[in-house]
Amino acid sequence: MSADFDLCKIDQVGWERTSSHFVDAGPHVGVEQATFRTPARASANWTIVHRKAAVAIAPMLDDGRLVLLSQERIPGQRMTWEFPAGQIDAPLAEVSKELVDRAAITELREELGAELAKGATLQPLGWYFPSPGFTQEHIYLFLARPVRIVAQATPQHGESFGDVRYVTPDELRDMIARNEINNSLTLALFAKLTALRLID
Repeated sequence: MSADFDLCKIDQVGWERTSSHFVDAGPHVGVEQATFRTPARASANWTIVHRKAAVAIAPMLDDGRLVLLSQERIPGQRMTWEFPAGQIDAPLAEVSKELVDRAAITELREELGAELAKGATLQPLGWYFPSPGFTQEHIYLFLARPVRIVAQATPQHGESFGDVRYVTPDELRDMIARNEINNSLTLALFAKLTALRLID
């Protein structure tokens, strides 16, 4: 179980949905056409892509190295180096701290074959919106340390994983500088780890 943290709440005071209809609604993605009254506008029409909340975890070994995996990403047509991440299997209104914690532990196991070592912590680092003009999806960020690799990864729902890489914080910085890492969740985790001085 992680330390206490705040959940992201989407329905904010001063924001009113005045009309809405779904153009498409699938199990993982829904597309809504909506009109809002906002703090700054009497009427704003918007297309919103609905996705479940998610988690992303920076796994750290006891020697301070971080663990990345390469994952096939079909929309971008490439393999990307990422920290483990995945959706929380619940509607947004039902997401609880317990479900967020459970999703983080599950993603470590499924994507890396990793678990928290004895005495380890799952440290919450906040949450962020990966594309706030497009979707209300938000991702909870964690540092898991130390972790240990205990099994093979077990891809779910058509996922395809490649290599695993153990990197120092400096090597991670170099990968970002060379644009070898170009996905928002890994960049957001690096920014949080750096801002909170959790890596050198």
